[in-house]
Amino acid sequence: MNLRQLQYFVRVFEMQNMTRAAESLYVAQPALSQQIALLEESLGVSLLVRGSRGVHATAEGVLLYRHAQTILRQVDSTRSLLAKTDEQMTGTVSIGMASSTARMVGLPLIKLVKQEVPGIVLEIVDIPSADLTRLVLQGRVDFSLSPDQQPIKGITLTPLVVEELFLLTHAGLKLPESNVALESISTLPLILPSLPNKLRARVDHVFLTARLTYNLFAEASTSAILIPAVRERLAATLLPYSAAQPEIANGTITAHSMDVELSREIVLCCSDSLPPTPAVNKVINLCTALIKQLVLDQRWLGCQVLY
Repeated sequence: MNLRQLQYFVRVFEMQNMTRAAESLYVAQPALSQQIALLEESLGVSLLVRGSRGVHATAEGVLLYRHAQTILRQVDSTRSLLAKTDEQMTGTVSIGMASSTARMVGLPLIKLVKQEVPGIVLEIVDIPSADLTRLVLQGRVDFSLSPDQQPIKGITLTPLVVEELFLLTHAGLKLPESNVALESISTLPLILPSLPNKLRARVDHVFLTARLTYNLFAEASTSAILIPAVRERLAATLLPYSAAQPEIANGTITAHSMDVELSREIVLCCSDSLPPTPAVNKVINLCTALIKQLVLDQRWLGCQVLY
């Protein structure tokens, strides 16, 4: 087993297609297949099952994938351990974020990191919030910005901000811009985050406490669906300002405060067992400084800094 074989295996695992993986790696497919076969032979297990619909991992393949990600990330970051200046830092730093947070922080952070530490390649992993901590524990990402994360073994938590939740509607819907009653919201068609989702659980709790039911139009696990649905006048939603900042700024979506207190906390999550490299620490510092500046400049509304 060698690093090249691990890199090849990870690419095939993620693309689930040998031909596309070979093209992305700029190697011939027979050569790629041979390296995977040698890896399986050296480990004495079958890692991939090839079928008419692509390539799928066995249970052993899934286990190897998790370990291979950690190994390759540690190799990639080794050079940054020896770097004496920011200019010498290299490698990839991965951050997990919920899609709403990524809409606010992702692009500004990429620009800031490239400006301050040009040798670092930043990867933003945008996934449902319920999966963020798992990626940190697996070593798939270096750290995450997780909503409402509870203490968990193996993770260090640093609270960053508290975000107020807003009723987000199409700008054409005539409602008061502040203190919209929960009873009024209950009559609107709503598209909400899919369970399990802590934000959705809080929304459910508020309506249950008020002895109200809401009109559920649809569910989605990502803001990439929730926000377009509001923009297209299909439904309203309950999300933080960060989820729809561009649409609120250009006037296509209106953010209404509500007569009930609903908020969520964004927490910085790092692994206890994988100490951060200097490159990761640098990105964490840039990320936290950026978040604070976004709030101070009032570009991130309804948000309170906790650090």
